[in-house]
This record gives sequence, C-alpha cells and structure tokens, in this order.
Amino acid sequence: MSIEASETTPAGRHPATLTHAEAVERARAMAGDVRARAAEAEALRRMPEATIRGFIDAGLVRLLTPRAFGGHELSLEAFADVTMEIARADGSSGWCFSFLNIHSWLLATFPVEAQRDVWLENPDAALANVNVPAGKVVREEGGYRLSGDWPWASGIHHCDWAMLAGVVPPEPGAEGGPPDVRLFLVPRADWDIRDTWHVSGQRGTGSHNVVVKDRLVPQHRTARMAELSGGQSPGAAFHENPLYRLPVITALASSLVASILGTSQGAYRRWCAATRDRCTMYSREQVASLSHQQIRLAEIAVEIDAAELVFRRALDTVRSGGPLSTEQRVRTRRDYAYSAVLCLRAVERIFNASGGGAHYESSPIQRDWRDVHTMAAHAGINFDAAAENFGRMALGLPLNPKDPLA
Repeated sequence: MSIEASETTPAGRHPATLTHAEAVERARAMAGDVRARAAEAEALRRMPEATIRGFIDAGLVRLLTPRAFGGHELSLEAFADVTMEIARADGSSGWCFSFLNIHSWLLATFPVEAQRDVWLENPDAALANVNVPAGKVVREEGGYRLSGDWPWASGIHHCDWAMLAGVVPPEPGAEGGPPDVRLFLVPRADWDIRDTWHVSGQRGTGSHNVVVKDRLVPQHRTARMAELSGGQSPGAAFHENPLYRLPVITALASSLVASILGTSQGAYRRWCAATRDRCTMYSREQVASLSHQQIRLAEIAVEIDAAELVFRRALDTVRSGGPLSTEQRVRTRRDYAYSAVLCLRAVERIFNASGGGAHYESSPIQRDWRDVHTMAAHAGINFDAAAENFGRMALGLPLNPKDPLA
C-alpha cells in the first residue's frame, strides 16, 4: 500500500515535481559553476559548500526520493541522465551528486518509520552509505548497539545521516546460518569523521572514514541486506512504485556507472577541444590533421558510445522495476561492469594521446584520468566477479556462493 502524503510530507515542503527533461536542463545550467569549482574541491578534499547548495536549491537532490516525502520519484534513467550532466563537468562532483540521490533511494527501502525520522525533518537530507560490514554489533532491547570505523564514506562532510553495514550476531542456538548483514541508519550526532582521504583520484569526494562509538540504533532504523538484495525490502511494502523493489546492487551500481560514463564523456569533449588547437613540437603540424590522431579519436568515441549503449540496455532491463529474473540480474551486473571497463580504456587512450602537457596539474585531462581510474576500482562494478557469474550461468553452473552480490 502507499503512504498518504499527509502522513509524511512536512507542511509547505512538498515541491512541484520535476520532469525528466526539466531536471536535465537544471543540471546542464549549473555545469559551468561545478566545473569552475573542480580545483577547489580537490584542494579541500571534499565538495565545496556552494556545489552542494546548488544541487539542493535546484531541487536536484530529490530525484529518487518518494513523492510521499516531497520527492520527484523519477526513473533510474532520469537519474542517470542528470548525473551524467554533472559528471561531464567534474568527476568528483558527479560521484557525490549521484550518491545524494541513490542513497535517498536506499533510504526508501528502509522501514517507513526510519524514512519519517529523516525526511519529516528535512526532505533534502543528505545520506552517506558504506556497505562494508566494518562495525561491531551487539543486540540490545529495542535495537542494536553499534561501534566501528567505516571507510570510503563519500561526501560525508555534507551528510546528515549515515547508513552503515554490520553483521548482527546470531540468536543463541541459531549459530551456523547465513550472516545477518544489516544497514544501520545513524544520525550525524552519533558519528565522527576520521580524515583518511589522501588519494590519487576523486580527491574532491571527501570519502573519509565514519567512526561510531557505542551508539544505540533502534530496530526500525535497520534493514537486512538479504531483503534489499532480493528486492523485498520493508519500504517496498509502502511505496507503490516498482522502482523501490529493485535489488539493491541493481540500483546502486547504476549510480557508479553514470558517474564514470559522464566523466569519460567530459574528458572526450575536453580532449577534442584541446586537440583542435595543438601543434606538434618540431614540425608545427596541426595535430588534428594527423590521420593517426583522427583514427584514435574514432576508436575512443566508439568505445564511449558502446559503454553508453550497454549501460542504457541495463537501465532498460530494470525500468519496469522488480522482480528481476536471475538471468536479468546477472546480465545487468555484467553490463554495468563492462561499461566501466570500456570507459576506463577510452580515458586511458585519451590520456596517452594528449602528450606531455596532460601531466601538468593544470590540465583537466589528468584529473579526468585519475578520477575514472579511481571510480572504476569500486567493488560494486568489479568486472571479474560479474563476468564469472555470467559465465557460470551461461554454462549451466550455480552462481558463486561466496559472491555477496550474486
């Protein structure tokens, strides 16, 4: 059943719902400002406040938030298109923007009481998420006591809540079953940031560690990963839109690939623009007139186009929402991962074809190259794991039981 808006939406805070096209246009309009702050983001090692405020003021942090809580409830395809617009301007900004929205989708899979805790107070609330079960969990009456140190919490400096993974110890006498991995929704007052984000790429994402020390998380602020992975989350019972019944990896991986694809497209555009004005060092020939450079450009363009086509096929598969067959889930995960592989190859070609000048810190190409390499290393789009299970399925073998994303 659906939740009545009157039960959930803060008075006077329900915005006019954006359309797909309007959201893309708003993102395109702010891309110049995002790009202008890319160097500042790297220096800060997190997003500038002006960038986050711009997303909020434009209404673009509610793309996947349910309408019942003041959101636009757009499709994954719309979300991907808007994310790509931001990522074309700057990879770190696109990454953080995608997480602002996909983590709202993730909250919508939690029990509705948890959603109320967050969105009744602030429909624009920003959420971090770490799916690595790094925390220690102790059962307690009414909930769980949580402690731990979670890595890679992108955008953590501007977040109001964090969804952190931990393994719940089994009930006495129930040992030996599958681990009960849960996400725990924790407010800003209950965690600290540990400065760890000293990296080569995506410096502007501020993906520092989150530290929780002995905090109680009520039962209703938890969600079992097994239910989320199967598209049978508590939130799916309250929101009619099948968007909120998608398997968790199917939705989360789309945010990763949209950021990588947008950054790669931006790198390609910047490289083409720079190539038009370049001359060789000694003969002073126009680089654009060299046939091998033209052929290289065609190879790069078709790799990025192919990455987008494969990505959009995956989005088309999940458009109707869950449930998805095993074949659809395995192929979609493979397609997401291979889109990232193609982008990585293309950006590597761009960097190698850009000459010695691309190695200067002032060159936007080197930032794109570093960012795409860092993004593509995310475990959620590891091609070897995705390809293994696709191969096993195609050959009539069971999926790898040790793969948590299978």
